[in-house]
Amino acid sequence: MFAPAVRQGLAALLAATIGAALGAPSPARADDSVTIQYFTISPSDPDADHLSFGTVDNEVQNQLGPDGLPVLNTAAFGCTSNCFSLPSGPTNLVASGAGAGEITYWDPKLNPFVTLTSTATTTLPFDHPSNFFPPNGTGTCDGPCGYQAAEITGNIVVPTGQSDTISFTIGADDMAFAFLDGKVVCDLGGVHGSTAGTCVSPFAIGAGDHSLEVFFVDINQVQSGLTFTVNNTDVTVTPPGGGDGTGVPEPASLSLFALGFGGLAFIWRRRMN
Repeated sequence: MFAPAVRQGLAALLAATIGAALGAPSPARADDSVTIQYFTISPSDPDADHLSFGTVDNEVQNQLGPDGLPVLNTAAFGCTSNCFSLPSGPTNLVASGAGAGEITYWDPKLNPFVTLTSTATTTLPFDHPSNFFPPNGTGTCDGPCGYQAAEITGNIVVPTGQSDTISFTIGADDMAFAFLDGKVVCDLGGVHGSTAGTCVSPFAIGAGDHSLEVFFVDINQVQSGLTFTVNNTDVTVTPPGGGDGTGVPEPASLSLFALGFGGLAFIWRRRMN
C-alpha cells in the first residue's frame, strides 16, 4: 500500500487530469491570437482629408450590416435617436439594398479605392498607437502613401459552465469600432488625434464561442494608430474558427482522461495486493 503522502499526490494529479479533460476553467494565454487584415486606402478616395474633426461615440449602429460591416448611424439609414451628427461623415457607403449605409473602408469588392495588402495573425493586446502607416502598418508616411485601414477578427471562448465578466479598451487615430457577436461594444468615431474611445460597461458573457470584429481606419493626415484590448484573464481569444467552447473533450483531453483512470486502477490493484 502506498504511503499517505504518495496517495494524496496521486489523487491530486488524478483530479487535475480529469479536470483538464472535462474543461475545467484555466487562465487565458498571455498571447491571445487574432487574425488581422490590412487595407490601403488610396489618396484619391473622396473621404480622404474631407471628413469632420471631432470625437463621437455614436457613429455606427448597434448591429453589423448583412455584409458584416459597420452601418452609418444616420436618419437616412434608420436612426431615430442619438444619431451621428458631425457635418461630414463617411460617404463610401453601400448606397441601397439590404446593406444600405454600410461603411466600405474594409471591403475592396464594395470600394474601388481600397486594396487588401496582407492577412496575418497577431496577438492581443494590439498596441500600435502611432505611425501605423500603409502598407501593413509598417510604412513611413500618411496621405501620399495612402491611408491605413485594418480589420481584426477573433473568437472569444468562455469555458463550459462559466459566465464571465468582460470589457474592452480601444483607442485610435482616427476611427475604431468593436463588435461582439455582431453588436457594437466600442464606438470611436470622427477624425481626431490619438484618443481613447467609448466602450460598453463590463457585462456578463456566457459560456461558448463569441465572434469579435474590430474595424479601424485612418482617413486624415498626419498620424495613425490603433490600440485594442480584451479585459478578461479567464477567456481565450483565437483566430476565427479556432475556438471550442462546447465542452466536448478533444482527442488529447480524452487521452489525459484515460491516463487518469489508469492511475486510479493502478492504485486500486496495489491496495488489493
